[in-house]
Amino acid sequence: MLQDSSPSPAAPAPYSHGVRFYPAHLVVFLLNHLAARGVAAQQALAGSGIGEDEMRVAATRFSVLQMVAVIRNAIRYAPDAALQVGTCFNASACGIFGFALLSSPNRRALLQAILKYDCLIDPLTSLRYAGKDCWAVWQIEPKLACAPTDPLYRFVVELKMSCFKSMVRDLYGDGFEFKSIRLRFAAPPHAAEYMAIFNCEILFEQERNEIVFSEMQTIKERPEADAITHAMMLELCEQSLQKMTRNATAAGAVLMILLGCSGVFPNIDEIAQELAVNARTLRRRLEAEGTTYSEILSRHRMQLALSYLRTSDLNNNEIAARLGYSDATNFRRAFVSWAGAPPSHFRPAGDLAGP
Repeated sequence: MLQDSSPSPAAPAPYSHGVRFYPAHLVVFLLNHLAARGVAAQQALAGSGIGEDEMRVAATRFSVLQMVAVIRNAIRYAPDAALQVGTCFNASACGIFGFALLSSPNRRALLQAILKYDCLIDPLTSLRYAGKDCWAVWQIEPKLACAPTDPLYRFVVELKMSCFKSMVRDLYGDGFEFKSIRLRFAAPPHAAEYMAIFNCEILFEQERNEIVFSEMQTIKERPEADAITHAMMLELCEQSLQKMTRNATAAGAVLMILLGCSGVFPNIDEIAQELAVNARTLRRRLEAEGTTYSEILSRHRMQLALSYLRTSDLNNNEIAARLGYSDATNFRRAFVSWAGAPPSHFRPAGDLAGP
């Protein structure tokens, strides 16, 4: 098998992924968890570009790429770490975002704050609210170009679920419970830990990643609610969001839309419409950044392909269909052009899945 030197199948949030914007909490919590399991800091930080001395500075911030590098190390040494680490994310660990939630004067304000500002603390997943009748339904989707079969995909979803449980208990008390959790991936070896943490029905290999709970649990007075404090926290959140978006790129915005698509990808006119610009303006902005829509789409498809090849038993026809190619031949031709080798060279040793 050829040496696999292709890009890692992980894409950043919509902002500049190399910018050190995010607080150190996730990296610190991961290092603490790994240390308790006998993993040295040097091993946990390998390949991240983070020095051990930086971990002693509370104001240190990290980039998306650095966070993903540490997560990949955690997956190697402790595949179930996300479930435990997520429980560390109480409101205070989420900074101004956490206090904006705690001070929310009503349910509507709380929902708006979560949906708009969750990206300040989590560049790895996105949340969507899809409540119906008396049930709250929160959908989780990784902002990563990786397949549901990829351990990285599972890790960030597990982390988000565990963080979410910790946060809602801060908001509504330790008695708060989920009704069910639905997940796109298959049950992992540590699936038994889910029940211990979430204490609800767990369904694997579903269409979406969803958390479901009764809205009745959210209809209660909270002593921390304060409209004035909430307004102050929202102002600070907005300032942070504006600072983040100053690092945004047109390519990143396009990529974010593609990350939400499966199988059928939009053309540049549809992308431009969603971004509220005309296609000519979008092409010009992408050109100024040294790229094109076709290059972004091709790279995204190939990163997804690598993830499927490395982590699933899908054959080339099945992968082609998931990536929007008409057949395996067109997929193989595009893949060879991008990676310089056929798909078979990137499958695990002994896996000869054909067309």
